[in-house]
Amino acid sequence: MSNKTKTNLILDLSIFTAFLVVASPGLTGMTIHEWLALALAAAVLTHLLFHWEWIIKVGKAFFKKFFHQSRLNFVVNLAFFILMTTSMFSGLLISKSILSTLGINLNVDRSWETLHKLTSDWTLIALGLHFALHVKWLVFNLKRYLITPVTQRFQRPQPQSSGQLVTQPVRIKKN
Repeated sequence: MSNKTKTNLILDLSIFTAFLVVASPGLTGMTIHEWLALALAAAVLTHLLFHWEWIIKVGKAFFKKFFHQSRLNFVVNLAFFILMTTSMFSGLLISKSILSTLGINLNVDRSWETLHKLTSDWTLIALGLHFALHVKWLVFNLKRYLITPVTQRFQRPQPQSSGQLVTQPVRIKKN
């Protein structure tokens, strides 16, 4: 579970960080916003491929049980995917930097810009729901792979017990 979990944790944290940066184009400027969003799309595709077995398994079993955690995850993830895909596609259509680099000049309707802003806002909400459903896994693995190893580096080594009884000096007060 360690290497796959570590890879997943690093990928998830990278996607989360990139998403927050992409969600604030005023922070980066439009050119970086567009190119980082394109890189984010590739990272999301990698994430989906990483979890493809789970997607197929839960998708097949979706209607077998009335309610279970994986069904809720599946619905939230599907909504998240649709919103993100719509946001990225509309963002690509209204792009200035990426399309001009490729020599493409589209004259798109402003409704694509409205759709992009709307789906971007809803994608952020879906990200919050997705995060909330996985927070226990995230906290556990952050402690396991980041916090514990870092704190152990700064702790003093504990003396090893050799099986012998170690006595401590006792101070006696004199009257």
